[in-house]
Amino acid sequence: MRFTMVRLFWTILLTLEHRGESITRHTNVKCEALDKSFAEFPVCNLKVLGRGVIAENMHIKLLKLPVQKISVNIAVYKKLSGYHPFLFNVTADLCHYLKHPNPMNLLHYIYTAVKPFSNFNHSCPYNVSTNLIYHDIVVKDFVLSDQMFAKIPYPKGNYMLSIKFATDDVWRIRLNTYFDVDLEKQN
Repeated sequence: MRFTMVRLFWTILLTLEHRGESITRHTNVKCEALDKSFAEFPVCNLKVLGRGVIAENMHIKLLKLPVQKISVNIAVYKKLSGYHPFLFNVTADLCHYLKHPNPMNLLHYIYTAVKPFSNFNHSCPYNVSTNLIYHDIVVKDFVLSDQMFAKIPYPKGNYMLSIKFATDDVWRIRLNTYFDVDLEKQN
């Protein structure tokens, strides 16, 4: 455990480039239902809100309820000559995290960044209301900000954040978000 933390610390220090004024933005998003009988995506796109401000919108319609046991896999890839694993590939129990949030967990950084833009505020089992819209997970106008990368700094480049969700140990959904870090400011 100690070796992993030391290796992570040195990896971050060695890969950092000039941070200056960082600019981050979405470049693409892909949503895939690995089990089409479990979920579908009525909306999965990027929307330009203003000059250089790109928002991610997503609507996940859950077709099988209740959802009892949710595992989430978070992996970061950096584009070199194709996308290659970079720094993180973590699998966590989402239900356990929602009951016992841990700010030292990678899942915490992603959850707290997306939470203000989403309706995902339920605990497990995920079966909240008789109104079907409450079962859907909606992310609206999620914009990346430089503050999101303050605790986990990335060197300049193109990245893909891959998030997979599993229920009952079967992978059901994959979300790939592509983003750029440290773009040159356009005047």
